Amino acid sequence: MSEDMVKDGYEEIVNVDISTVAIDMMRRKYEHVPQLKYMQMDVRDMSFFPDESFDAVIDKGTLDSLMCGANAPLCAGQMLGEVSRLLKNGGVYMLITYGDPTARMPHLSRPVFNWKIELYIIPRPGIQKPGDSCSNVKSYLEPIPLTEKGLLPADYVMEDPDAHFIYICKKIDERVELSDKSADL
Repeated sequence: MSEDMVKDGYEEIVNVDISTVAIDMMRRKYEHVPQLKYMQMDVRDMSFFPDESFDAVIDKGTLDSLMCGANAPLCAGQMLGEVSRLLKNGGVYMLITYGDPTARMPHLSRPVFNWKIELYIIPRPGIQKPGDSCSNVKSYLEPIPLTEKGLLPADYVMEDPDAHFIYICKKIDERVELSDKSADL
């Protein structure tokens, strides 16, 4: 994915994995692409980086992996805390997962992270809504409204049980948030 991002014009991409083997393999494979940096690191402790180091963090499977291990809630909280710490105000954490809101929102919606969360559901290619034409593509580009508890509405129908859930978590600038509230008083 990050290799394609370079083709799209991104200039500096840091890839992190806990596996030294995976990192060494990717370093060798993309040694000719200076925009890509590969670092062996545990996402639960990324203290190598200072606070607010990144504009965006993209997660395609890392949280899912932690959720399958021992102490899943603790490990997820550690990782998400590090992601929140590393994001600049206004930065975005994009989580691409098979985890539906009942499994992911309890972790993502913790107030300490101060994220505004939008959910998108992307079905597998070729899956179409029953009786619909290809005009539905636009609907996949609009966020799914969630309930106050951060869940899918009771009447929401999943078209594809194997869809990807895309959570866009934008870090809210607390200073702006506070000044907006005081202006309303």
